[in-house]
Formats: sequence, C-alpha cells, structure tokens
Amino acid sequence: MVSPSPPVFTTILATSIHDMKNSLSLVLNTLDDYLLEHAEQHSQEQLGYLQYESRRINNKLIQLLVFYKMEQTGLRPNIEEYSIYEQLEELLLQEQSLLKVRKIEVEITCDEDLMWYFDRDLIMGVLGNALHNAIRHANSRLLISASVRKRDLKIQINDDGAGFPASVLTSTTTPGHGVNFTDGNTGLGLYFCTLIAGLHKHRSRTGRISLSNDGPLGGGCFSLVLP
Repeated sequence: MVSPSPPVFTTILATSIHDMKNSLSLVLNTLDDYLLEHAEQHSQEQLGYLQYESRRINNKLIQLLVFYKMEQTGLRPNIEEYSIYEQLEELLLQEQSLLKVRKIEVEITCDEDLMWYFDRDLIMGVLGNALHNAIRHANSRLLISASVRKRDLKIQINDDGAGFPASVLTSTTTPGHGVNFTDGNTGLGLYFCTLIAGLHKHRSRTGRISLSNDGPLGGGCFSLVLP
C-alpha cells in the first residue's frame, strides 16, 4: 500500500469537526433519552454507548494533535521493544465495561512470549481505533490475533458483524474523499491508521494496514502489519 501524502491541516480539521459533531450528537441524544426515561433496565446500555462515543471523540482529538505535530514539526516514532500479548490485554482492559455492556466475547490468539519493536503510543492508537470500530459492529464475538509472518508482525482484529461496506473497502484513505454524510464516515480514522503504520520502517519494508470481509468470524477483518 502506497503511503498517502499528508494533506494540509485545515482539510483534516474540517473533516474531523464533522466526525466529532456526529459523535457528540449521539452522546447528547442518548443522554436525553436516559434523563427522560429513568429506566433502570436500560441505564447500563445507554451509559455504555455514552462511554463509547465520548472515547471516540477523545480519539479524534488525539488524532488531530498527531496530524498537527506532523505538519508543524514532523513526527518520529519512538521505537522500543514490547510484549504484544501484554499490549493486547491492556487494550481490552480499557474497553472492559463497554464489552460487558454489549455482551461481546473476546478471544486473543497470540504467543505470550512474542516481542516486537514499535512506537507504543502510536500503535495503541491505531489498534484502539480498530477495536472501537469492531465493538460497534460486532454481534457477539471478537477475535484478536498476532503472529509473525514473512519477518513481519501481523495483528488482526476480527468481528462477527456484517463486514465493512464496499465504500470503505475501496476508500482512498484520504480524509474528505468519499465522505458519507448519511453515516458520518469521513475516512479520517482509516487515514490515521495508514499514516501511523507507514511511519514504521525497517530497511525496504514499511508498515501497512488492510481491510477485508474474509475473516474467520465472517465479519470485518482489520489487519496491521509492522516490519
């Protein structure tokens, strides 16, 4: 996959505002419903969605800061060695309450001794973005796997939902191109993941992401490959 050329910050800002506006509207609507109904049986589910959308807004703001830093001063990844299994467990721990509310079971397939070099903060941001999307669209199961293939680390997040729509699978990974005003998809999250993966290089190999609907659970499959 060819790394896209960074657009000007104003373009990213405009598409980000649109994306955050959609999430904030969902937060406010859910809160209004909760305050009106006061139904105890619905409180956990509604609060779970509030948590999801609030964290989604926070992730978008973090992405904006990363883009701004790249445009202003450049961004160099801080590469260190980490346990992949421990990072995946930490990722799930952050989403524990939402997974419980949505009654989603998660399986991790990864050698507990697997170590790899990468920028932890940046890659956790990429995986967090992918996990949020998987939780949103999963029916009841997630499968997260990590293994070494052809000298590269491959991490996959699979869900048992309906899969990625064709517009996402064929997107240009450039924010503002192919914006869907019906569901609020700007492609910013996909672009962020592509850009961060591309910052990880080793000799002639470069990090990359890919999306497909041929995962083992029959839904969407997000793949991150790091050299």
